Amino acid sequence: MSEVIVVLAVTGIIASLMLFVLPRITENAEKTSDIASLKLLDQATAIYKTTNNIWGSDAFKGIYTDSARLKALYDSGNIDRITVPRTEEGVFSWGLYDQKWGVVHVVSGREVEMAQSGGFTGRIMGSYSGDEKIIKIPASINGTTVKEVHQDVFKDKGLTSLVLEEGIERLHARSFMDNDLTEIVLPNSLTRLDYGAFLNNPLTKVTIGPNVQIIEGGVFQKNDLFVVAYNAGGAGTYVFTNGNWVKQ
Repeated sequence: MSEVIVVLAVTGIIASLMLFVLPRITENAEKTSDIASLKLLDQATAIYKTTNNIWGSDAFKGIYTDSARLKALYDSGNIDRITVPRTEEGVFSWGLYDQKWGVVHVVSGREVEMAQSGGFTGRIMGSYSGDEKIIKIPASINGTTVKEVHQDVFKDKGLTSLVLEEGIERLHARSFMDNDLTEIVLPNSLTRLDYGAFLNNPLTKVTIGPNVQIIEGGVFQKNDLFVVAYNAGGAGTYVFTNGNWVKQ
């Protein structure tokens, strides 16, 4: 009887350890798989750029969404299939600044509220409840097209990287205030930036489209200088250097 008890006790201990270890093994396997996929995508992109005689900084010039970029690689024969990351709620995303593929977390309806009726339709509301710091706001959430991000939704969430899909038209006051963003690419669909949208972020590089009509105060550091530079230079990438915003 005592031997049976000992066996049961050992079995219980092993089962408890497996419950702790297995998720880590799975997570490590997912990361390893995604790293291998990213290397293949980077190699395929380099070939794509050379084959199509693409010069300049962006290998996918004129292609604005990650799904379209992956399709371009597939259609050109540089990848044999379009895959998705094994990392939960992650997508492969092309980095315009570092010119490499990465895995970013896609914000879901479990982490934010999505207005689906009335005058607020298409607006992300509430407060982001996720833990991920490298995020992507998709073109739609819960079947509703994302058009606006309401005030304070992503305020002080420790964000270090942000991807905004095309279709977003307005970022409300303080929507991404108090984070750790150093670079941002704003979608061409964006028309308005409300007060303090990116206040207290160490942003030194901003890519902005041609359709922004309103930039309220405190959006970026030295915001007045950014507005002057944008009004003069229009769409493009602006770098903060020596206390001023300069178009590249």
